[in-house]
Amino acid sequence: MKLVIFDVDGTLTNTNKIDEQCFVSALALEFGFGDINTNWDEYENVTDAGITQQIFQDRLKRIPSPAEIEKLKKSFVNLLQQLITTKEYLFSSIPGAAKILAELQIDSDWCVAIATGGWYDSAVLKLQNADVKIKGIPVASSDDGVSRQDIVNTAIIKAQNTYKVEDFQKIVFVGDGIWDVKTANNLNIAFIGIAENQQATQELIKAGAITVIPDLQDSEFSKILNNAKVPQMKSPYILHITQRTQWENAKHNHSYVPDSLANEGFIHSSEISQIIKVAHRFFLNQKELVILVINSNKVKAEIRYEAAEAGELFPHIYGALNLDAVEQVIDFAPGSNGYFDLPPQLKDLV
Repeated sequence: MKLVIFDVDGTLTNTNKIDEQCFVSALALEFGFGDINTNWDEYENVTDAGITQQIFQDRLKRIPSPAEIEKLKKSFVNLLQQLITTKEYLFSSIPGAAKILAELQIDSDWCVAIATGGWYDSAVLKLQNADVKIKGIPVASSDDGVSRQDIVNTAIIKAQNTYKVEDFQKIVFVGDGIWDVKTANNLNIAFIGIAENQQATQELIKAGAITVIPDLQDSEFSKILNNAKVPQMKSPYILHITQRTQWENAKHNHSYVPDSLANEGFIHSSEISQIIKVAHRFFLNQKELVILVINSNKVKAEIRYEAAEAGELFPHIYGALNLDAVEQVIDFAPGSNGYFDLPPQLKDLV
């Protein structure tokens, strides 16, 4: 038997925004906490329990008491219920969510579990009002652990007990956040990303996700599950091969603008694992080359990961390259046979 574990907000239900609104409002209402940082990936643990603990530590220099946690949870659920009464349309499901859960529950190859970073009562409330039925499905939540990793591990244990399975042949985690990608990588389990737009897709891919889909209504979702792979956490560094003279001109012009930017709209670049095959395909036996080692976090232009002819994803820089993003320039000469080897300076970055 194999196991698929679903996150809730942004994965089964389209409730990320309303969840954030009610969570922040509950913190303000019960404890007077205003100006909450809602860039959740900046928190150590992106769960209701983890975020609450960190906010209490930052504001009050202590962790919340069990009574304070219960008070916050109750207020949070009350706010969600008020919105259900007045704006029920805000609680919708991700397309295909209800159908795929129902189909998986009768699939002889797959077991289903839920692992949410939200608290149990709020998660179940959102699922119910989005008409996503979870009866009989084991659920792990922020009531079971502070970290996403602990919650997913708890979901696996609950699934083993529910389905009487000692070990699953394969485990796939389906989620929509960068923290979900990291959790799958840390646990060495496969991952499928759910992303509603191009920007969200790029963020998941940049974080290491290999498979990202817009929703759960793909008719071949079972095939996607079977093909899902463990995320590959990416180095922030991407590489670009160019002629030494072009790089010298860029330093003089204070910006790197190769011909491909005008002709194709972007600057070709590669992951470290891709650079040698790119060199052999496009630069065989060429001399006076250099490799630009680019810190993608410093690049001002947009970077998109897009498929090449073979379907492999490559980073493309959509704009001029600012020179301060280039942290190293490495001489790149072919051997006597015209072929290239990975420069020793790059081996430390692999």
